Amino acid sequence: MTKFMMIEFVFMFAGLGLIFIISDPSIRNPIGHYLNYVFMPVLGFNYELPVLTLMLTGIILGLISSIPRYFFTDWLKMGKTQMISRAYQKAMREAYKSGDRAKQQKLQKLSMQRQMDQAALSMNTMKPLMVTEIFFFLIFIWLYVFMLAIPYQYVSMPWDLNLNIVTSRIYVMPLWMALYTLGNLAVGYFVTMIMKYVDFTHKIRKLDEDVAQSI
Repeated sequence: MTKFMMIEFVFMFAGLGLIFIISDPSIRNPIGHYLNYVFMPVLGFNYELPVLTLMLTGIILGLISSIPRYFFTDWLKMGKTQMISRAYQKAMREAYKSGDRAKQQKLQKLSMQRQMDQAALSMNTMKPLMVTEIFFFLIFIWLYVFMLAIPYQYVSMPWDLNLNIVTSRIYVMPLWMALYTLGNLAVGYFVTMIMKYVDFTHKIRKLDEDVAQSI
């Protein structure tokens, strides 16, 4: 639990650091300028295709984050933990509904162990993010500076053919950030699902073969 809290603190501190860097042009712009030499030839397209830049950036980061996270996640243990959590919540609701104080106290004692198991599982899942977070921060800083430097900021979308990609928002989120996040989450989700399907199919076949050999 203590290690998990430390990792959460590191992520929170890093997030605050990113916000500070982005909000300070004297730090943000020089970093974005130097990163331009790396990312502009690959993703920038000389500011001509900003939507494609955003989507490709989200796709690349989705791949970078989802692949190591998959191998660091114990999916069987995660499924077991989720089942235990659902069963615990159901039992707790029934205990409160029936007024069974003895059962409530017993479940409350089990709550700490359940939280520790969830924290350990989350900590293992977050380990690869400690490395990928550095790359994420760098590319996000570059992307922020890139968007502010676009000479022509208007793009065509299905709902608006003359939309400012920098100033427009979807609810509270800037449009460009929403496009980037969409690519990131969509790719991360589908890559994880494909890897899980291939991995679990292989494990099930191997288990069937072992059972067949033992018979």
